[in-house]
Amino acid sequence: MPRRTLKKSGSSDWGVGMVLAGVGVVLIAALAYAAWYFKTTRVLLDAQNCPVAGPRAIHMIIFDRSDPITRQQAQRIEQLMQRYKGEALFGYRFDLYTFEGDTKNVLEPILRICSPLRFEDANEIIQNPERIKQAYDRDFSAVLDRTIRELLVESTRDNSPIIESLKAAAITSFGPVDKGRIPLRVTLVSDMVQHTALYSHFKSEADFSALARNSAWATLRPDLKGASVDILYLLRPTAKRGGAAIQSRGHQAFWEQLIAGSNGRLLSVEPL
Repeated sequence: MPRRTLKKSGSSDWGVGMVLAGVGVVLIAALAYAAWYFKTTRVLLDAQNCPVAGPRAIHMIIFDRSDPITRQQAQRIEQLMQRYKGEALFGYRFDLYTFEGDTKNVLEPILRICSPLRFEDANEIIQNPERIKQAYDRDFSAVLDRTIRELLVESTRDNSPIIESLKAAAITSFGPVDKGRIPLRVTLVSDMVQHTALYSHFKSEADFSALARNSAWATLRPDLKGASVDILYLLRPTAKRGGAAIQSRGHQAFWEQLIAGSNGRLLSVEPL
């Protein structure tokens, strides 16, 4: 009868234990490293959810409230704002203004807010994606949506200081930033019919070459620091000078030239 060889279970159990202990040590080390990495790379934020060290991009949006905005125009504007919001990565700052600046006073934004970390970008090992999503919706998305809806409510004003406001807002939003350091963007939501005592499209044709020769240009000229510019061109059939419509291809060309003369780069003009 053949003899059976008995396995030494003690030696086998010891080997398995050593493997499990090794896995545990590696896991603990990995978690400790993840915690250290998160702590040392975590970006400190200010009250507007913006990195204390500075935003990673700035999008300045200026709303024209000199005339009522139609419901169709408001719908399209909100669609575009949702796209801007969805494209914004962490640290992307939105500065929202209305056209009410002048050549003397500081113009402050109605809202300044940064896009926080999105839940899909969260590290599930050391972060809670659901909590991050709740904070994103509550502290950023809802606040931005509410402010935009408020700015689209019907309003009328006597003046439309588009150029003055563009200059003042650029000083506030872009002034502290070195040209080319971070992406800069401007969206103008307006009929673009300038009307102030200093310069008005109701009084004279929109001719940039004439404005550039005028002594007023030195006072009016914005510095957009290379920002990309989009115009949501609100159509105003009632805006006329001497019975002729102010808004025209020549009127759009005026703004193209003005933006280029203000160190900006016009990307699009979308009639609404």
